[in-house]
Amino acid sequence: MTYWNVGLVMVAALGMGLVGCTTLVQQGRSDWRIVIATNAAPAERYAAEELQRYLERISGARLEISSETTPVAAHEIVVGKSSRLDGLKPALDFAKLGSDGFVLRSGGGRLVIAGGGPRGTLYGVYALLEDQFGVRWFAPDCELVPKRERLDVPRLDVTQIPALEYREVFWSTALHNADFAARLRLNGSHYRLTERHGGRAAAYHPFVHSFDMLVPPELFKTHPEYFPEIKGVRKGGYVQRCLANPDVIQMSIAKVQQWIKEHPAANIISVSQNDTLYPCQCAVCKALDDAEGTPAASLLKFVNTVAAAIAAQHPNVRIDTLAYQYTRQPPKTLRPGPNVIIRLCSIECCFAHPFDGCPTALNQKFLADLVAWQPVAPRLYVWDYTTDFANYQQPFPNFAALQGNVRCLVAHGVKGLFEQGNYSTGGAGELEPLRAWLLAKLLWNPDADVPALTREFLAAYYGPAAGPLGRYVDLMQQQVATTNVHAHIFDNPKAKYLNKEFLAAANTVLDEAEQKAAGDPTILKRVQIARLPVWYVQLAANHIPAAGRAALLEKFLAVARRAGVSNISEGKTLAAWAQQMGGT
Repeated sequence: MTYWNVGLVMVAALGMGLVGCTTLVQQGRSDWRIVIATNAAPAERYAAEELQRYLERISGARLEISSETTPVAAHEIVVGKSSRLDGLKPALDFAKLGSDGFVLRSGGGRLVIAGGGPRGTLYGVYALLEDQFGVRWFAPDCELVPKRERLDVPRLDVTQIPALEYREVFWSTALHNADFAARLRLNGSHYRLTERHGGRAAAYHPFVHSFDMLVPPELFKTHPEYFPEIKGVRKGGYVQRCLANPDVIQMSIAKVQQWIKEHPAANIISVSQNDTLYPCQCAVCKALDDAEGTPAASLLKFVNTVAAAIAAQHPNVRIDTLAYQYTRQPPKTLRPGPNVIIRLCSIECCFAHPFDGCPTALNQKFLADLVAWQPVAPRLYVWDYTTDFANYQQPFPNFAALQGNVRCLVAHGVKGLFEQGNYSTGGAGELEPLRAWLLAKLLWNPDADVPALTREFLAAYYGPAAGPLGRYVDLMQQQVATTNVHAHIFDNPKAKYLNKEFLAAANTVLDEAEQKAAGDPTILKRVQIARLPVWYVQLAANHIPAAGRAALLEKFLAVARRAGVSNISEGKTLAAWAQQMGGT
């Protein structure tokens, strides 16, 4: 694990010993200023502005932002790389910090916040605001900025380097607000991160399942040999490709080169199988797959060929491919090229229990594939799943497994993690804000205190209703507390863990939550959105008497529409589901 936090310790910093805390602001006044380089990167300048903005909101004091060319003052916050760091002892090892790591040091009238790359300094500012001054960003509509008359900077010598270089929480609540994503220290491909946020660590083009874009399906009419042979017959439509065909290889290389030219910001190009089964079984593809013991062989040979063709001209671009469904098991001898990313997918797993703590054959097989890829993949990413894709509003008891899964993946060499959730436009999936926040915290630090984080979030987001909401989450998790009840991402509303006893108990605690939230319209709305999953199961599994069904459906639809819910599942809109259920 590459995360560490040295913590608050006594050190010699900036050439002077540290003695107690340093007062930064007192009664709205401060003689400190913020210093940045004359040619500071956009993200470092933005980091200084964010620090200035939040310190003023906390304390009322607005610290001046100055250039390194100004004379040295008695008290300075040095943000980012600048000449102010000359002579700093010990010197900062920026290469060690990578793109996202940072250092916080205080002493001798100085506070240093400096990162190793485009995002590190900004993340350092957010860490200081969170860890020292109590600022929290729980959701785009829920921010905590404490008010303090006095701000003290303790003795700091903190280094943080995230366990994962690529962190993407693919939930709607994190996708549509770039500032919020940056404050959670998320750096994935789908966030609208700009230069001021330090950009994205993984800027994909395109994003997975790219065979149709590499070799268009309409070519089947004139070149069926480009397409997979299945049981002796070439098949068209949404299918894989014949990866041994030399024309397919050359077309794919040309297309990748075109993409790189057209999308210069992209540092990862997807060359990955379509989201369907049935690899090519022509004599050449089958012979290689049989010899290597897995259909991943023909895919990997193809991907390696494409990756080798662009390596010399584009050394900073990697080729990403999926180890997904039939390609999950690595070949016996073939190895990914040095510029190839393997993205292993956990779609088949039980998500009620951690990958390495569940006895199901599916989880054991996934773990075996993870272990097998670890020593051979030059860069191993994982596509993980954190919602029920067939029923976005259905209770999904995976909270107890989130930390275990992240820890397991990091322990086995995973460097990038994509946590797919309800990404529909309206969002408002089942307990979405809590799950997205916890995932973001875990992707930065897999050893985060999840129970404490959960309590903190519930208190801030649900206010007086936090207690009942916490009991609801616990009640949900109790349904899968044993290892013989499992949860998968396409479970239906009649899943074993969604029994009538659970629904009755859930309604009891959520009744209490609504009562406690009655005096606050914002909190009440959040509680009712959190209650949608219970109502959904009652309706979809027909667990409610006919006399009350129409009224509950209308209540569900009213809350869902007010919340902006667009989809009831990955493939079905709320409007279509409402019509199916007989609603208006």
